[in-house]
Amino acid sequence: QAIKNNKHVLCEKPIAMNHIESMVLFGLAKDHGVFLMEAYMYRTHPQTFNILKNIESLCDTNEKVEINASFGFHAEIPKDHRLRNPMLGGGAIMDVGCYPLSMSKLLAGHILKKPYADPISIEASGNLDETGVDSNSKARIVFSENIEANISCAINEVYENNLEIISGDYKLSISQPWHCGQFQDGHSSIKVYSKNKLVDEISYKDEVGLFTREIDHASECILNNKLESDLISHADSQSIMLWLDKWRKELGIKCPHESKETSQLIKSKFFSTQNKKLEGIKIDGFDKDFSRLVLGCDNQTSDIHAFAMFDYFYGAGGRVFDTAYIYNNGMGDKYLGNWINSRGVQEEVLVLGKGAHTPDCRPECIKPQIIESLERLNLDKIDIYCLHRDNNDIPVSEFIDALDEIKAEGLIHKIGASNWKLERFKQARDFALKENKEPFTILSNNFSLAEMIDPVWPGCVAIDNNFLDYIDQNNIILFPWSSTARGFFIKKKEIATSDHFSNPSMDEEKRVWHSESNLKKREICFNIAAERNVEPIEIALAYVIQSSKIIFPLIGPRTINELNSSIFATSLNLTNAEIKQLTIN
Repeated sequence: QAIKNNKHVLCEKPIAMNHIESMVLFGLAKDHGVFLMEAYMYRTHPQTFNILKNIESLCDTNEKVEINASFGFHAEIPKDHRLRNPMLGGGAIMDVGCYPLSMSKLLAGHILKKPYADPISIEASGNLDETGVDSNSKARIVFSENIEANISCAINEVYENNLEIISGDYKLSISQPWHCGQFQDGHSSIKVYSKNKLVDEISYKDEVGLFTREIDHASECILNNKLESDLISHADSQSIMLWLDKWRKELGIKCPHESKETSQLIKSKFFSTQNKKLEGIKIDGFDKDFSRLVLGCDNQTSDIHAFAMFDYFYGAGGRVFDTAYIYNNGMGDKYLGNWINSRGVQEEVLVLGKGAHTPDCRPECIKPQIIESLERLNLDKIDIYCLHRDNNDIPVSEFIDALDEIKAEGLIHKIGASNWKLERFKQARDFALKENKEPFTILSNNFSLAEMIDPVWPGCVAIDNNFLDYIDQNNIILFPWSSTARGFFIKKKEIATSDHFSNPSMDEEKRVWHSESNLKKREICFNIAAERNVEPIEIALAYVIQSSKIIFPLIGPRTINELNSSIFATSLNLTNAEIKQLTIN
């Protein structure tokens, strides 16, 4: 509500009930141009700055670094108290475990010369309250080969509530690092040990106040027109929330707000407050408007993840959604159908569906899969339907005949092909036009700034210049998949995301995209991005968009930050000189 009404926000930790909610809040804050900061009071205190300064010597050490941090207290409270109430985000992890987790990420990041570090893994144990929340927990976190952390939290037990950073003979010890002397009249200290002997004590007397400093910092950011703090960025906060989710998952905690029936995120319908950034595009043969970008439905990890991404895309003006019979083991259709029917947008959005993927790439498999997809989607018709693969053993006429019959039944509107080669695609169109049947008017092959040198998956096909000329001459609508080469043009992942089996790996990237030409294109792309002060992936997507007036790139963002980056790319106008630089053989 505050963001909706254009109010700046300093929000007590944790900023939301889960990672998905935090992702939406930060996206909406930027969309509305308001400052949003998660309040971890220790982050703005000089004691924390002194801790970071005194671990700089560990940045280049070969010694193992161990971080130990705890925050636990004993509370005699009834079952309906917020600390024991699952609906109110109760439990030790959410209330105080976020402190040692966020601190260990900050320290590990500093040692690794980054603003914060994302863990490689987390293992946890603990005890659950009769209400279902965690009453205490311990976790071991691995950040790198040499950096690990042991963290603990409790709401039913008093802990030492201290912080230790140990590497070889060197040790820093800080008592009550979360309160920074708040309960000691502002006095705090950092004890430095060498070979178990105290060699230094760095004392600090705070004359300002722990929370006053936090408010002052937020106020300064707002007065300087910043949308986020450099002491705890949006990316940092989202990463903390993601790993809080993973920590709770280790204990088998069921978070009620992660169900679509109880999620406040889904009930909020936040998309109604967004600024529309993608304009509607009229295309002959369609009653509904297109949007320049098409959102892929193959990587969502849950109902609320899907609703968050679909809502935000729709709120920004997105109107075309890409799904397929095999996506997410059928959940792609279901997530999309649940969202469309929940929001009542059947007459506003276009569904690009696909089916008959190998080994079911046969005419007799098409209709049963379409019927099953429609049942999952809870829709009467698929707006655009593409064969997901080709089967060279079957004449193109048999595919066209089957699709034409299904169209006559009213189950699909327009038809096309995905991962078909030019010769077969042209043959299919020629046959359909000759026999006065529905021709292919849609193509969904790979096309990006980088050339696919080896298929991402078996049966994948990219388009070349000859194919581009053909679709331009015949007004074929192009829906290129992997339009940004599956992360090839990303410097590094800025926002942590949930794991999903479709996420690309480095081995895949090297196999599919690493050629001399592609690496040169990436270098040029990075240089242009630096000159323009934008992200390389935005340049890469803008290149694809400017390749044709009837090209609608498929995008697969895992986060709203990635989605916003793609939306921004639609507003980039590359110069002829820049396009010429990028168009190299």
